[in-house]
Amino acid sequence: MNSFFNFQFGEFSQTTPNWFDWFSLLSSLIISAASIFLAFYLAERIYKKEKTDKNTEDLDIQNSEVHLFKNSLIELDRAIEKQIVDLQSYIDNKDFKLIFNSAIQVDFLQFVNVKYLYKNAGFNNVEAIEKINNLMISLYTLYDFRESLRDEVRTYLKKYNYHESKFYLYRQLLYTKYFSICNVRAESIIIDQGVKKWKFADDDKFMQRYTELILNTSNDTSIIDNNGLKDRAKLNAKFVVPLISIAFEYVPEDLNAIEINDIGNQVNNAHIDMESITEKHFNVMESYLSNLQSISSKIKLYLV
Repeated sequence: MNSFFNFQFGEFSQTTPNWFDWFSLLSSLIISAASIFLAFYLAERIYKKEKTDKNTEDLDIQNSEVHLFKNSLIELDRAIEKQIVDLQSYIDNKDFKLIFNSAIQVDFLQFVNVKYLYKNAGFNNVEAIEKINNLMISLYTLYDFRESLRDEVRTYLKKYNYHESKFYLYRQLLYTKYFSICNVRAESIIIDQGVKKWKFADDDKFMQRYTELILNTSNDTSIIDNNGLKDRAKLNAKFVVPLISIAFEYVPEDLNAIEINDIGNQVNNAHIDMESITEKHFNVMESYLSNLQSISSKIKLYLV
């Protein structure tokens, strides 16, 4: 019996354990159990507190992320609304004076953790998640918006200026080339009410018709007035195209008619190209406008 207690708990003070020995043994067991329980309890409390603190910290971070995201969206939407107004004015007036809003930028997206947006909306809220996804997709299209818009306008103006330089050949048809031919083919020059006029041979039908067309065009104030050319489309339709037809009737026997016909075709083709690229350009501008309006609507829908 003594050897048993010696092995398990150490030696008792006497050969046969008395009540004090048993009390000491039980006290040790109770204290050990209490210590273990207390340690477990404290560990659990610390774990729960750390977990609560972490949840609170995560919630604070989440709220902060959502708040910053919404503030960025508000600023972005203001810039988009200004650009919408400027784009609409550009499309309506077609004055080639588009204002570019530099505040349209979405660099803030690289700092956005979408996970917090999802958590704030609720992972089980399918409609809210879909709304966020649609918004983010639209926002990412704005990354190169400013540069893309500038490139479109820059390319259009470059092409337009090229064709416009060809269109300006109409001045030769109205003035320089006409006067040059008159000085060669006119039989005489007369002054009629202070206006210098050329008189051509009776059989010079080309120059007679050419001159009549110029007089009619010059007297049409809806086309040309004292300030210069008013309407390019009317000039092309009422002067250039008819002149091409007149000159073509005297091709190939009349060298001057050949030259006038060639210049007229260059002017007419330039006008057609100007109209074509302008139509395409403003169709693209309409798509930019529509995209901005759509993004603005999605931003407002998210912020509600």
